[in-house]
Amino acid sequence: MSPTGRGPRPERAAGPLAGSLVALGLWALVAHNSGSGWMQALGCLLAGFVAVGLLGPALAVTRVRVRAESNPAEATEGQPASVLVRTSAPVRVRVAHDGGATAGSGVLAIEVVAQRRGPVEHLDLELSSAAPFGLVWWRRRVRIPLARPLWVAPAPGAFDPSFVVGGAPGAALDSPRPRDGRVGEPRGVRPYVPGDPRPLVHWPATAHRGELMVRETERPEAALPRVRVALPDDGPAGDEAARRALGTLLALLASGSAVVVSTIERDGARTGPVYDPSDARRRMARAVARPSP
Repeated sequence: MSPTGRGPRPERAAGPLAGSLVALGLWALVAHNSGSGWMQALGCLLAGFVAVGLLGPALAVTRVRVRAESNPAEATEGQPASVLVRTSAPVRVRVAHDGGATAGSGVLAIEVVAQRRGPVEHLDLELSSAAPFGLVWWRRRVRIPLARPLWVAPAPGAFDPSFVVGGAPGAALDSPRPRDGRVGEPRGVRPYVPGDPRPLVHWPATAHRGELMVRETERPEAALPRVRVALPDDGPAGDEAARRALGTLLALLASGSAVVVSTIERDGARTGPVYDPSDARRRMARAVARPSP
């Protein structure tokens, strides 16, 4: 895809431009005083090379095409996520307003650090080039669509009992409690956590994975703790509430039970069980204060 963005601009061009003008001026003075034709011809050739070196990178960076090859589906705010981009020519690439640069051509790995939770669908990049002679760098800003939306989850906050429907299960958060894995149909296997009954150990999966695995079974939703998340807004206050909600979910999950979570997403209200931390982060990344019209 051919991205669109700002036109090319020079980076710290005053020094190279002043140096080039001084060098050409001195050459012209020497050629004029010598009266030698070959000195004047060589000066014209040198002036052409200098012009190409100063203005050529602008054309080079304009002709570069870049697109996102792949990116993860999930990330956490404040933590880097690797995005692979493909460039059509050698260029220096960096995320606008963030982090260092990666130089090269072909497929490059760019580290992206999202500062807020929610979906990231585009990436703002700065492309820089000094081709062909390296006299001055020119840069160009572009916006490219990601290969797929990147959902950024909030960083976990402190446990907040106000999100738990019916009060906080205080004792369950202080010490591990046994999981009742004998309720419902088998759902799969998962790593062992303190408090799991011994009869639930799944020995074939343990031998295959090299760590203790236990059977996981479905439980009736009526027997699960419930969490209701109502964000005050989609700004900083909402982000802080989402952090505390995620911390509450992770604490409940660590205590040995799935959790039924009620949130509002872009397309409306959603209520359903969360079984592991990845599910919890995904739900908090998609939570909004109000659905889209």
